[in-house]
Amino acid sequence: MKKEHVIGTIWMAVLLAVSPLAMADGSEEETPKEEQDFKRNEPPVPEAVKAHLAYVEDLDRRYPDTSKVDPDRFMAEEGEKAALIYCRALGFDGPCEPDKSGQSILGRAGFVALDEERAAAMVGRYGWFDWLFNLLYSVGVIPDKASCPSPHVLVQMHMDDEDRRNANSRWGWIGATVSTSNTTWRFCRLSWNASFAFHPLVNGGNQYDYAVQNLGMFCPPGSRRVLRRHDNEDWANANWSSGGVFPSFNLGGNWWTYTCQFDGGTPAPLMSSFPTLGFAYGVFSPTNLPWPYALANGYVYQDDEDFLNLNFWIGSPDAVMGGGGNTWRGLSRVK
Repeated sequence: MKKEHVIGTIWMAVLLAVSPLAMADGSEEETPKEEQDFKRNEPPVPEAVKAHLAYVEDLDRRYPDTSKVDPDRFMAEEGEKAALIYCRALGFDGPCEPDKSGQSILGRAGFVALDEERAAAMVGRYGWFDWLFNLLYSVGVIPDKASCPSPHVLVQMHMDDEDRRNANSRWGWIGATVSTSNTTWRFCRLSWNASFAFHPLVNGGNQYDYAVQNLGMFCPPGSRRVLRRHDNEDWANANWSSGGVFPSFNLGGNWWTYTCQFDGGTPAPLMSSFPTLGFAYGVFSPTNLPWPYALANGYVYQDDEDFLNLNFWIGSPDAVMGGGGNTWRGLSRVK
């Protein structure tokens, strides 16, 4: 296991257990008392959420090379378990499925409950959790416009950023991302074939790293998973999503979001140009990713919750993203 992964795991364990009150400092004293009380009384991270986080980490340990995953065997042996763990992390008592209405969802990451009778009656290759098979390897890229051609699906992840003295900023190309005093990330969820077309760039070094949104059970071969626990605005939080953000989720005003990072020059099948997908798109990247890979560069900076902020990373985003109490993400249009 990489040193950075071990350190991230230790920090997550500490932050999941520690009282938010212990993290306070004097710079946060101007936060209104009612908001301070709200944060201090925030419930601990549910055991079901910890189980999902631990399960994803365990998958990454068991499958360091995801090209060796047998999809049918995985679904037969632990597909239902994986689906149930995620459903419970979202707050459901039992089975759930992606919401097919296409409506924006406050919480629950675009999933709806399945009652036991309906779940038992569902037919298909794997029954009620067929949806997981379709999401085993999917990734998301950042469209230039707020639409995705078939068979790709538009996914939205809205983050309610800090209300007081909001310091959000943006520069250059950010595609269909909406960056004002709040942030809405938009992705096109790709099919398996399109997701497998991404590989590390041939050039070595952090300048040539890039990341795509993790929208599947595994990251594609040649990439590694990075988790950002994103502490959004506490007071009257209005986070929402649409299109299904599995395996990420929104809980109590905090986004837990995964990306798949490709490190430049990593020993693996490499690529010298980004895949053609039939639409203009970009990826997360260092702001100095050079031409001809980057046709335009930019970044989005998010002012996260000020009071008792509990942002953290598991896995290093290198030069692609960064931040402690606030978060920035570099972007490049690549097609």
